[in-house]
Amino acid sequence: MDADGDAVFLCNNSIIIDSKIEKPIIIDIEDKAMTEAKPYTKENITNYELNSRDNRIGEITNVATSIENKYTKNEQTKKHYSDNVSLLRIFQGKEIDFLKTGLRWQMNKNLRNHLKKLPFFLLYNYPKKLKTYQNLSAKNKNITDKTKKYELNAYKSSSPMNELCEYIDTWEKKNILWDNSVENTKILIVNNNLKLDDKQVIKSLRHLINNYAIDVKDIVNKKEDSCEINSLMMVLLDNYKKKAFEITKIKNEELLANYIINISYSNSSLSKSLAWSGYGDYIIKNLYNNSNPKKNISIVEVPYKTNNSYEYLGKYYEFKGCDENV
Repeated sequence: MDADGDAVFLCNNSIIIDSKIEKPIIIDIEDKAMTEAKPYTKENITNYELNSRDNRIGEITNVATSIENKYTKNEQTKKHYSDNVSLLRIFQGKEIDFLKTGLRWQMNKNLRNHLKKLPFFLLYNYPKKLKTYQNLSAKNKNITDKTKKYELNAYKSSSPMNELCEYIDTWEKKNILWDNSVENTKILIVNNNLKLDDKQVIKSLRHLINNYAIDVKDIVNKKEDSCEINSLMMVLLDNYKKKAFEITKIKNEELLANYIINISYSNSSLSKSLAWSGYGDYIIKNLYNNSNPKKNISIVEVPYKTNNSYEYLGKYYEFKGCDENV
C-alpha cells in the first residue's frame, strides 16, 4: 500500500516485502476538513495556478532524502532521524493537498537546515549546486589545515544511492571523460603507404597552408553576409587547390591531399582549414582504412521473449553483434 492508502499492489516479491517500512500508521482524521468546492472561474483558476508554482513538495522530499542518507551508529540519533522522516511524510501529504485545503505546514529551522547539505548523488539534479561543490573541493585540495577548509554543500555516505553515484562517477572518469592527455593520431588520418618526404614540396605547401588560413580569416572579418562568405570561400578554395597543383607539380590528387594533411597535422599550431575544407574526404577515407575492425553491439527490440532476450518495462530486447570498421 502506498503512503496515503489510495493504491494497493499485491505481490510476493521478497525485495519489495523486505523494504516495507515498519512504522505505526498515521491517520489524520481531519484530513481535507477545510476543503471547499469552488466554481471554475477565471479568478479561481488563476489563484490555483499561482499557488502551484512553488517547489515545496520537492523541498520536503530533499530534506527527507538528506536525513535518510545520513549514516550514524548512535541509536538515539537514528531514532531522531527516523521520527523526522515520519513527520516529513505528513508534511508532504499536507503539501500535496494544499491546493485543495488551503492549509500547509511550515518546516522549522532545524528541518530546513538539511537543505544546506544534500546527499552527494542529489547534486546531479542541481547543476549549480554541483558546480559549487566542485569549486569548494578544488579549493580545499590546496588547504592543508583542516580547520580552515571550506564546508562542502553536500556529503558522501555509505547509502546505496551515494555508493552507486560514486561508482558511476569512477566509471565515467575511466571510460568517458577526457583526461587532457594528448596522443598523436596523425597516423590514422594519413595514407601511410604513400611517400611524403619531399622537402621542397613540404616547404611550399606549408606556406600555402598558412596563407590560406590568413585569407579565410580576412574574409570572415570583412564580410557579414553568410551567403557572400560561403561564395567567397568556395572561390578561394578552388584557387588554392589549383595553386597546390601548380607549385608542387603533383598530378595525383590523393598524393597531394595526403601531403597537405600530413603537413597540417605535423604541428599543432598549423591551420587545419585547408586540409579539411579541400581534402576532408581523404581524411575520412584514411581514417576508415587505418581503423581496426571493431565488433559493434546494438540493442534490438524483439516481439516476444526468447532465450537470449532481456525484459525491460514490459518489452524484450536482444543484443546483436556486427563486425564493422569505425
